[in-house]
Amino acid sequence: MSLSRVKNGSENLLMDLFNYGVSNVQPRNILKKFIKINKTKIIVSNNAYSKTYDNLNSVIPICVGKASVDMGKTALSLLQDFENEVSEGVIVVNKENFKKVKGFKCFSSGHPVPNKNGLLASYFIENKLNSLSEKDLVLFFLSGGGSALLPYPSAKIKIAQKVSLNRKLLSSGADIKEINTVRKHLSKIKGGNLLKMSFPAKVHSFILSDVIGDDLSSISSGPTVPDETSFNDAKRILRKYKLWNDMHESIKEHIELGIYDKSLETPDKTNKVFLNVENTLIGSNSLCLKSIDSLCKKKNINSKIWKNNLEGDVQIIAKNFIQDLKKKNYKKPMILISGGESTVKIKGKGKGGRNQEFALHFIKNIRKSFSNLKFTLLSAGTDGRDGPTNAAGAIVNDKSLDLIVSKKINLDKELENNNSYQVLKKINSLVIINGTNTNVADIQLLMIN
Repeated sequence: MSLSRVKNGSENLLMDLFNYGVSNVQPRNILKKFIKINKTKIIVSNNAYSKTYDNLNSVIPICVGKASVDMGKTALSLLQDFENEVSEGVIVVNKENFKKVKGFKCFSSGHPVPNKNGLLASYFIENKLNSLSEKDLVLFFLSGGGSALLPYPSAKIKIAQKVSLNRKLLSSGADIKEINTVRKHLSKIKGGNLLKMSFPAKVHSFILSDVIGDDLSSISSGPTVPDETSFNDAKRILRKYKLWNDMHESIKEHIELGIYDKSLETPDKTNKVFLNVENTLIGSNSLCLKSIDSLCKKKNINSKIWKNNLEGDVQIIAKNFIQDLKKKNYKKPMILISGGESTVKIKGKGKGGRNQEFALHFIKNIRKSFSNLKFTLLSAGTDGRDGPTNAAGAIVNDKSLDLIVSKKINLDKELENNNSYQVLKKINSLVIINGTNTNVADIQLLMIN
């Protein structure tokens, strides 16, 4: 992975650190730490526990999310020494990361907006799981993006209606937990519902977190995790963002019915479907940040994990970054490491993503507090994609605002139109890389010179 162009050593260094952090959360580099094969036994272990699966009829690997291709290839390489049957697996992945993998039925599905390919993948997985017994084991590999990639609307809801609501949720300013609460209550898979299909088979999920705080019930809407949210919560969120009166009647009817009929509620931890399930977290944004900080220390670079678990609107986050710089006199040079998942409220019809908008809001406001600060800022998505663009994010510095002015770009107007991509393209500041086969939210690296 590399920048589309490199102007100076600072940008080179930040890209190297970004790439290193991403490599430390790629399935090919981490799954082997958790899964060991001993003839007819599959042993899953981490620092906290060890679980052994034996006397199995068959093992079925199912991979859902942006990291699915890497997860599938790695899983199959680990299972090559398993002496019992390994059934054909399933991979459901976004178009950008799609590749055919031997031993898997592979689906190229829609993200961030669900499509019919994802629905076909859901039907295929349901048919596969419905035939299993208590002597079968599902190895479920889950990564970010699964909520959109594996849609299965409940009751009389059509996928087009769910797609329409999903678009509105993504542009409403709702955070990922709120979005997933609604998704769970419109789905036959999310919020633990997948286990209704697989029971009584054993299921072990390996989860790569793209959710801040690593709440397993929120990652891809928790298909193998108990759900503590309710239909009432879903209705409250839709009202909060003024979407309730703007939905198809079938969705409103389903939510109202779920509030009335408790048997329709997503399964909580007391449900029998969780008797044969284990969930293991294998990677996260915080682990990614720690690996970057460790590399800096090895290279004798002054660094600090500055802000983790970042959430909220990009404009507010950018201003908070600057306020924090004003309060603290950081030793220079210094690399401040941050991560999380911000949100953007869509007002215009431009092209961009949250990392791109964050970078522009940062350079727009920084001079109000620091007229001569020398800095370089990288903000990018670990999956290699920022919003519906081919860019992972942006890399800007203390000269970027001057360049925008010299090109007679009205930055306020472009930001109002959510057109960050075109602004950054004109000043040659987009980070364009290939898909990374992983996804643990976003990274921000701020170098103060």
